[in-house]
Amino acid sequence: MKSTTVNIIIWVVVTAILVTLLACGLFNGPSQYAYQLRMTYFPTFANGADDFLIYAPLVVWFFLFICGTKGESSSKWHVFLKGACAFALMWIIVGVLKSITGEMRPDGSNMFSFPSGHTASAFAASTLLYKEFGYKLKWTAIVIYIPAVVVGCMRMLNNRHWLNDVLAGALIGIVSVLLIYYWAAVVYPRFRKDRPRENAS
Repeated sequence: MKSTTVNIIIWVVVTAILVTLLACGLFNGPSQYAYQLRMTYFPTFANGADDFLIYAPLVVWFFLFICGTKGESSSKWHVFLKGACAFALMWIIVGVLKSITGEMRPDGSNMFSFPSGHTASAFAASTLLYKEFGYKLKWTAIVIYIPAVVVGCMRMLNNRHWLNDVLAGALIGIVSVLLIYYWAAVVYPRFRKDRPRENAS
């Protein structure tokens, strides 16, 4: 349990540092290079598949439940609750950062570029699938995360995000799920155990 706590602290601290550095322009050079590649080789690229591909891991996640596959959680209710909490946490973080940073999108449409909400959602969905069924599935983690990586790439190809935005979104999506699973496995059980029981009347 102590190692689990140390791991989640490392994840949170490293993510916070990296997201802060990305917001401050850590990858501005590579971001500009990726943008130039897009404008050179795919200047008219426009595809809305990334709006739907973010849900691909969730479809697999739901399908496995329908098939009766038992995951890490003790009940289906716990799984859906953890998924809902993870996405809520992720969107709160994304929303706050978008309003604070005010980064202009590559296409100039608005000032809500950083971080990428689509990428955060895609990586959160893939992490949910991996946390719940990854140890049972024959697929590798690489396969599970392919849809999320594709979404991140498409957000740049669609000229909606910089590389900085996509990298930050990926980190936020992953750590949001890890935090909720840590809470459910370690913090909440300890909280319930430490609560004083009410005297029976």
